[in-house]
Amino acid sequence: MKYLLAILLITFCSQTFAQQFTLIEKGEIATDTTNTNGASFVDYDNDGDLDIFLSNANTPFGFNTLYKNQGNDVFEKVNAGEVTNMQTVSFGHTWGDYDNDGLLDLFVVNAFTNIGSLLYKNLGNDKFQRNENYNSGKSNVMGFAASWRDFDNDGYLDLTVIHPAGGFVGLPTTGNFLFKNNGDQFGSFTEELTTPVTRRTAPFTNANWVDYDMDGDSDLFIGSGPANGTLAPDFHYKNMLNETGALSFQQIRNTTFANDSLDGQTWNWIDIDNDGDLDAYMTNWGGVQGGFKNNLYLNKGDTIVRVNEGAIVNDIGISLANVWADFDNDGDLDVYVGNGGNQPNRYYENDGKGNFTSIEKGHFVETAKNTWGVSAGDYNNDGRVDLFVSNKTGYIRGGDVNFLYRNDTNNNNNWIIIKCVGEKSNKTGIGTKIKLTSKIDGKAVTQYREIGSNATFLGINDLRAHFGLNKSKTIDKVELIWPSGQVDRYENVNSNQILVATEGKSLK
Repeated sequence: MKYLLAILLITFCSQTFAQQFTLIEKGEIATDTTNTNGASFVDYDNDGDLDIFLSNANTPFGFNTLYKNQGNDVFEKVNAGEVTNMQTVSFGHTWGDYDNDGLLDLFVVNAFTNIGSLLYKNLGNDKFQRNENYNSGKSNVMGFAASWRDFDNDGYLDLTVIHPAGGFVGLPTTGNFLFKNNGDQFGSFTEELTTPVTRRTAPFTNANWVDYDMDGDSDLFIGSGPANGTLAPDFHYKNMLNETGALSFQQIRNTTFANDSLDGQTWNWIDIDNDGDLDAYMTNWGGVQGGFKNNLYLNKGDTIVRVNEGAIVNDIGISLANVWADFDNDGDLDVYVGNGGNQPNRYYENDGKGNFTSIEKGHFVETAKNTWGVSAGDYNNDGRVDLFVSNKTGYIRGGDVNFLYRNDTNNNNNWIIIKCVGEKSNKTGIGTKIKLTSKIDGKAVTQYREIGSNATFLGINDLRAHFGLNKSKTIDKVELIWPSGQVDRYENVNSNQILVATEGKSLK
């Protein structure tokens, strides 16, 4: 009897504390067939909860979709004027407050049309206005992906548009685009033409800005997965602003991650082992060959080494997106990988030391679709990071249903979410570094996040910083390092709350 009771107890505990994602099966968000490329959790209406935006591509044209979060797992479609009513072929998109008015603006990357990519100023009340001044007089900026970042540290978000350079039939062979925000009343931008970022042509896919060397400026990592399956190194650029005082970029060479031949899609720089520096993960497509392994690089301080052991780097997949979050709130970052080619997606749980276990049970890893975009964010503000998974059927009309997963993991771990609001820095707080120290298993552990640097494929994740705290009820110290150089420190912060950090002022 005691033996049977022990078995039942072990079974109950393992089921209770296992990672659990519940598929939302009601409403338009669950039943719409949109043929989605990129997806984002984003609080576009500034009401404190996350809404969802999808960039869609049907042939010949499709409509993008905006869903407002109404609470209780209900998302309703929004008529946002041209944003949702114009027929386009949209690949990526990105959100950021380029005019520092407190509302997130939208950039949509279009291709195969005479319209070009479009920048929309958020006017509030579900209204958006097209900004004709971003593209320096260019009539047609086409591309694949885009990213916001204040790459010259002047307090205004600049824009990067990634171009596949003929990687898709019908697109002209051009380089990438860098648009510097002029910070004026007209919302104008100046194109940077003389950098290696814009002069180079390749089958570029996705961009991630991050201060990987922690010198105070933002560096650029671009995937370049060729559609024909020919492997080649990706393109990485160190920002020389800190060294020279002027905006310039130098290609990073002579490192393992810069020289490995890849079919690169999404680069992410994250601290997987809580040692205070940034490690890297790259998803590879490999659709022509039926899939590739993905790449994990561990930062050892004086060198960055490739990890060769474990399922996280040995599973074969046609991988596009990877999103990192502490999904189980145990104090370390886990990763969800989106696979195309009707292969199941992958979830790898971190043990806190940079070792990963593949979780293979549950709808979120057992259902095979053609996944492109994945976004991570806590849409119901319960402290557990949820997932949105977008699925495609190729470039034909009709599309497939997408998946919204609510994180219902029940392990009683604690958490905190911090939204950053810049004053001298950009209002969105993109590029802000957060170091959070708390006790985990009796030891002081410092976790690290950088706002906007947790990339995904053709969209964005929640722009708030989420930290799992394990059983800690109090945070010993929070340190915020803003792009302006301002450093704010706070002590003895309570867990299980959503806070707003305002640069140089408060955390409340």
